[in-house]
Amino acid sequence: MTETSQASPQPLDREAYERLLQRVSFLHQWFQPTIEGIENIPLDEGGLIVTNHGHFGIDLPVLLRLILEGRGRIVRSLGDRVVFALPIFRDLAYSMGAIEGEPKATVRLLQEDQLVLVYPGGAREALSSPADAYRLQWETSHGFIRTALRARKPIIPIAGLGNEELYVQVVSQDRVRQSGVGRFISQLLGDKYVMPIYMGLGALPFPTELHYIVGEPIRLPFGPEAADDPETVAILHRQVTDTTQRLIDDGLARRDGAGTDAGTDAGTDADTDADTDTESRAAT
Repeated sequence: MTETSQASPQPLDREAYERLLQRVSFLHQWFQPTIEGIENIPLDEGGLIVTNHGHFGIDLPVLLRLILEGRGRIVRSLGDRVVFALPIFRDLAYSMGAIEGEPKATVRLLQEDQLVLVYPGGAREALSSPADAYRLQWETSHGFIRTALRARKPIIPIAGLGNEELYVQVVSQDRVRQSGVGRFISQLLGDKYVMPIYMGLGALPFPTELHYIVGEPIRLPFGPEAADDPETVAILHRQVTDTTQRLIDDGLARRDGAGTDAGTDAGTDADTDADTDTESRAAT
C-alpha cells in the first residue's frame, strides 16, 4: 500500500464480480480448495484481510469465491501498481473488485463496512525463493496497520496453504537479475519485480490442494491518532505478523502431520490385519 492517496475507489459491479468468479470455477475443480474458520469473516462489518502471497496470486479468485459462497460477502482486494499499468490486466482487476493500493481509498471502503484484502508481502513475497516458502516478509510493510487504525476496523488474518506449491522454481530471482532481461526489468519496474523462472504443467499450475485458515479478527486497541505513532504501529505490526505466521505454521504442521499419521495408522491397520490372519490360520 503506497502512501500516495486517492479518496474515491473504483466502483464495483457486483454482477460482473460474481460472473467472473463463476468463469474461473474450473480453478475449484483443479485445486479442490477448503476453508476453515469461515465464521470469523464478519457478515456485515468491515475488515482488513491480510494473508500470505502465493505464486502470482493465482489462488486469489479461489479465496474470493470461498468467502462469497460461505459468507455472502464481496472482498475488494488491493493490487500492485504494475497490475493497473496495462489495460487488459487493469480491466480484469476491476472486474474482480480490485483497486490500486491507495490508503485513503482503502480507509473509505473499510468505513463503508466493506471487506478489503491486502497481501502485505507484495511482489517480494510472491517471487521469493523456495527457502522462504511460507515465511511472511512483511518487515517493511506497515501501511496496512495504519490503514486499519484510521478506519477503526479489525484486521482478519488468513493463512493460505498450498499456494507455495503451485509451481517449482527452476531459476532463482538472483540469477535472472544477472541476465540482460533481468537488468532491463529491474531498471524499468524495479528490482523486486524481476521474476524467477518457474515450471508447472506447461503454463498450468500443479493441481495442489489449497486450504485456508481464517483467524479471529484482531481488534486494534487504539484510535486513528495511533497511526502517526511509529512505536505503536510497530508493536501492532509485530502482533498481527506473529498471529498470521502462527496460523500458517500450525496449519502446515497439521497438514504435514496428517500424512505421517495416516501412514502410521495404515501400518497399524496392516499389522492388525496380519495378526488376525495369522490367528485365523492357526485356529484352522
